[in-house]
Amino acid sequence: MSFLYPNVLWLLLLPALLSVAALVLRRNRGQAWRKLVSAAHVDALVVRRPLWNRVLPAVLALLAMGCIILALARPINGYRETSATDSGRNLLIALDISRSMETEDVKPSRLEEARAAAYELINALPTDKIGLIVFSGEADLVVPLTYDHTALRDALEQVNRGWAGAGGTNFGLVLRKAMQDFKRSAPEGTNALVILSDGEDTVDSSLDIAEEAKKSGLLVITVGIGTEAGGAIPDAQGVNGLWQDANGKHVISKLNPKALQDFAKATGGSFFAMTANANLAEFARSAVQKLDRHEEAHSITKTPNDLFRYFAGAALLLVIIAILTRTAWKAPGLVPVILLMTCICRTESLAAPSPENIGHYQIGLNLLSKEPDKAREAFSRALLDEDTALQAASLYEIGNINTQATLDELRSLYESPTDAGDGAAQPRAEELQQIVDSLKSDITAYRDALSIQPGLKPAQTNLSRMEEFIKKLEEEIERLKQQQDQQDKQDQQDKQDQQDKQDQQDKQGQQDKQDRQDRQDQQDQQDQQDQQNQQDQQDQQGQQDQQDQQDRQDQQDKQDQQDKQDQQDKQDQQDQQDQQDKQNEQAKAAEEAQQELSDEEKARQRAASILKMHMDEEQGSPIPHANDNVRPPAKDY
Repeated sequence: MSFLYPNVLWLLLLPALLSVAALVLRRNRGQAWRKLVSAAHVDALVVRRPLWNRVLPAVLALLAMGCIILALARPINGYRETSATDSGRNLLIALDISRSMETEDVKPSRLEEARAAAYELINALPTDKIGLIVFSGEADLVVPLTYDHTALRDALEQVNRGWAGAGGTNFGLVLRKAMQDFKRSAPEGTNALVILSDGEDTVDSSLDIAEEAKKSGLLVITVGIGTEAGGAIPDAQGVNGLWQDANGKHVISKLNPKALQDFAKATGGSFFAMTANANLAEFARSAVQKLDRHEEAHSITKTPNDLFRYFAGAALLLVIIAILTRTAWKAPGLVPVILLMTCICRTESLAAPSPENIGHYQIGLNLLSKEPDKAREAFSRALLDEDTALQAASLYEIGNINTQATLDELRSLYESPTDAGDGAAQPRAEELQQIVDSLKSDITAYRDALSIQPGLKPAQTNLSRMEEFIKKLEEEIERLKQQQDQQDKQDQQDKQDQQDKQDQQDKQGQQDKQDRQDRQDQQDQQDQQDQQNQQDQQDQQGQQDQQDQQDRQDQQDKQDQQDKQDQQDKQDQQDQQDQQDKQNEQAKAAEEAQQELSDEEKARQRAASILKMHMDEEQGSPIPHANDNVRPPAKDY
């Protein structure tokens, strides 16, 4: 035996503490009455209860409290396992991560386009078992076959070019890896491999293994990623950011649809090209109809074997015995407390469902016709109660909500108008198959309710009706498939004829475009020649104008220089003439002054001149100069 909540066992100290407290209080207060009654009148005035009547109720109450604490700790005796069975197809998605998948002829790149296509496949096949393989020169199984599509999406989001172990693309290794995984996890029946690639098989060994894959029941579906025009392969470390081969030339990668078509045809599969308006989800649902369904018990739930009902029942019994002893324990203030603690313990056989979960169930019933989604949520909460009747009733209502929603969806398929507006539409086989898959999932709630409460007749009735209805839908699906096959053949022939017509129109349009391009090239060449001639003429005229302007400037400079020289000569002559006239005037003035001086004055001037000359010599001046302070001698020496 073990406990789900072992920490609750610490509350067992509470009965022990209460026992000690009761003994201490009895010892301190139990003899206080003797002070009020004399010893002689004790027998007459004091009534003493028997010892068992005083001790037994306290012991029973403490034992009841201990049982309640043990029940709250949730004792269990091991677990029981229950499993759920799912029915689905097996499918492996192979994602090409070679270098050519980085080409950006589709935006943002082929690899991102392939990743989006993988997401679309997973969403289109919600009830199938899907795995993931990444490959280039090698192939690795990243996610084995699983119903956990959330984990599959998480792994797909992490895929990048760094996961490529070797260069190139090898479809043969992908086939072998897929056959190994299917042989291990799903050896019987047909399985599918969806390859998302641009079709550049650099090893070219795939067709040799395709026959072996076909014999093993492996259906190969190829999805072409990219365009036939192609594009350069990016390379962050290459010249101009592009990948180069050994000769230093940029590599152009193109979609190879023929290789993918041949590869799929060799295994009995089909090819799909990812174009702008392509519906991959519809194609995938149609393609996997050939696969066998596999039933598998994939989810196991562990339910504890509870023992707390026994402890809760013992606690209730002990409380009742303590009350019946007609002691102080039956006091009005204590009895409700003990009963309340007993009600807290939830039991399946002795206790009713919790009021909270009953309230959720009632809310679900009130919302059933108005808001089914909220009603489903309320029933799911009521399902958490441990009362089997409430669990079965909640599962029954959840099954009703789910099946009603699926039937409404089926009804909308038949009641929706056609594109031409001439009546109700005929659902496709793929749409009806989705309805069947949903109904099979919905009626599991009925089965679960019956497993809990086999006598629930409404669940049995609805389950029988839905199983019969599912059989009729499957017959209708088979009829629609045959009808669809005939229609597909006719559509294929029409599509081929339309393609041939389109090819002819494309060829004619291409030829017309080439002719227009040639005429445009000739016109552009002639315009370019005329423009060049006109430019040459303008250049020559500009050079001639520039030369003439330079000559005129040179002549003007020479003329200005000559005028300046003549003006300078004329000025020099004028200056010489003025100087000569000045000298003549000075000479004439000197002569006139000389004539006016007397002989005696002349002698004094001459003597002063001589004296000045001697003074200059004494002062060291070799050049005599005028000195107003030197006066001529009074007499002639």
